[in-house]
Amino acid sequence: MGIIIRQSVKGAVWSYLGIVIGYINVGLIMPKFFDTAQIGLVQLFASVSLIFAQFGTLGFTSVINRLFPLFRDHRQHHNGFLFLALVTGLLGFGLTVGGFVFLKPWIIETNTARSPLIVEYLWLLMPLVLMRIFYTLLDNYNKMLYDAVTGTFWLDFMHKVVNLLLILLFACGLIDFPIFFAGYVLSMSMPLIPVVIVLIRRHNFHLEPRPAFVTPPLKKEIGMTMLFGFINGLASIILLNVDKVFVNQYLSLEEVGIFGVSTLFASLIRVPYNSVAKIAIGLISESWKRNDHAHISEIYRKASLNQAIIGVLIFAGIVVNLDNIFAFLPPIYQSGRWVLIIYSAGILVNTVIGLAGNITEISRYFRFNTLFLGISILIQFLLSYLLIPRMGITGAALATVITLVTISLFQAALQRIAFGISGMTFQLLLVVGAGGAASLAGWAMPRLPLIPDIALRSLIVTALFMTIILLLRISPEVNDMAAKSWWTVKRFFRPEHQTP
Repeated sequence: MGIIIRQSVKGAVWSYLGIVIGYINVGLIMPKFFDTAQIGLVQLFASVSLIFAQFGTLGFTSVINRLFPLFRDHRQHHNGFLFLALVTGLLGFGLTVGGFVFLKPWIIETNTARSPLIVEYLWLLMPLVLMRIFYTLLDNYNKMLYDAVTGTFWLDFMHKVVNLLLILLFACGLIDFPIFFAGYVLSMSMPLIPVVIVLIRRHNFHLEPRPAFVTPPLKKEIGMTMLFGFINGLASIILLNVDKVFVNQYLSLEEVGIFGVSTLFASLIRVPYNSVAKIAIGLISESWKRNDHAHISEIYRKASLNQAIIGVLIFAGIVVNLDNIFAFLPPIYQSGRWVLIIYSAGILVNTVIGLAGNITEISRYFRFNTLFLGISILIQFLLSYLLIPRMGITGAALATVITLVTISLFQAALQRIAFGISGMTFQLLLVVGAGGAASLAGWAMPRLPLIPDIALRSLIVTALFMTIILLLRISPEVNDMAAKSWWTVKRFFRPEHQTP
């Protein structure tokens, strides 16, 4: 677990800093200077480009996650693996452009009257998709080389720093919206470049093919993994991003903007999962190669517990500060209150259980992912059709949350039945209880002026929650980190005592 903790902590730090900047961008500045349609365009472009990019990888990300250990050999330049990845990306982009050309008349027809900004900036979509395809492939390849931080730093942090500068230039009237949006697309494309540079500097960017290494049985395994990985990857991205597409189709681009801002806070909860999964996948893949179920189970249990601790604390902080969050936003965003609560709760459950899906993806039962995701897509589409026209953006949040929780439970049940692997422990109930107690304490506090209220209410929740977690010794890793942090503080203030 050592490399997982080190890499996930570094990744989480950059992700959280990025989310803070993202909140400043989308939660504070943009609602005051951009209209909801412009915010909706930014949110929709991010989601749609990700869906197209996932299509363009043709499922090769699953090949990277599941089969790269078979190619791994630094002296042999990993047996031409990168060549296979990039050729697949080029082929996938060609097919994506073909699909886009086919869909373009329908996109224009259905959005000309309701969402004209989409039609105006549609030409920027394919260049962005190209960059995101290659970023997805190369970043996954880099993660399998045990570097989960570089991509996170540039996509989750630096991309948002550049956006902040663009937003400030727009707010000051120094650039207009077309220049801002072109800059936004460039900033989203930017993370590909440093990933390539890192791979070159570490002598892992080799483009010579090794066709002799890919034997007929391996070629068949790659083909099957790509097929199911394509279906699974596309379905996964659709599940996490199609809600904004449905909101635009059933409601309007303005509602996409409100929905996107409201769900922004829930992304705080998912950061631990994203950081852990990026590095854990490589280690789990190596464990499957050794058929080491015990090690996989240990990774899953510890990841679930520690993700639950962080996630429950953030969820409690969101719930007790709900009024404060919306006090920062213009009145039009009040319709997103229930979206924020529902979405955050669903993401919390999905985050705690979610690593089961990654374990399935790189196991011999990876085909079950296709079944589960197929069922989930049907649930998502059906619930969106039933709930969004009747309940608006709250219905969109319910549709997404029910779908994500359902697929997570399917994945957890499969791991338990097929391999005896489970991340569920009694300690998780203690974490939930600690979160409930901290939330009650936060609610009981009398109302203060906005900034002092946020600071004191958050401090009370955090202090009580972490006190319970540490006293009950629920997580050895958390207690160990707390002890090391306390020793560092003591050493700083008492430098004469430097030996524990």
